Amino acid sequence: MIRIGTLIWIAVLGLLSVGLFQVKYAVQAKENELKSVNRQITADRQILRVLEAEWSYLNDPVRLADLTRRHTDLAPIMAGQIASFADLRARPPVSEVPAEPTNQPPIAALPNAPIGQPEAIPAAVSDASATVAAPAQPTPVFQTSAGSEPVDEDATIRAILADMEAKQAESEAALPVAGGEGAQ
Repeated sequence: MIRIGTLIWIAVLGLLSVGLFQVKYAVQAKENELKSVNRQITADRQILRVLEAEWSYLNDPVRLADLTRRHTDLAPIMAGQIASFADLRARPPVSEVPAEPTNQPPIAALPNAPIGQPEAIPAAVSDASATVAAPAQPTPVFQTSAGSEPVDEDATIRAILADMEAKQAESEAALPVAGGEGAQ
């Protein structure tokens, strides 16, 4: 009986040593994988710092202003360029949708058809050689520094600031004073 018990213990110890051997190498493999992931995280953080520094440089307001001045013909917005809603043209009326389907093509199929004039569609469809001109729309005019005399940017900025200060003084004068009459 002692010999069978001894053999069982030897077999159990053998299995435990094989299992311990496998666990040891599995832990070493996981440690190597962890070191590799940590190196990758460190490299990614360094790349991120470089990209953030580059982003800061590229978005520097002084640099952007210099690039804008060199590569565009933009000028500061003047007060006279701002329009009110009363200056906008009215929307064209929306035509009613017919109750019955027709054989007419949709309006989107006719690129030169004027908007809001459905009666012009059959004529354009029946006569393919006729072109229907779109209504002339005024071209917006913007003030730029290209092709004109040099603009004194400092004078423009001073004028804008003076206008803003005047508007602020007007709005402050219109506000009721807190702690005035009836506050005592």
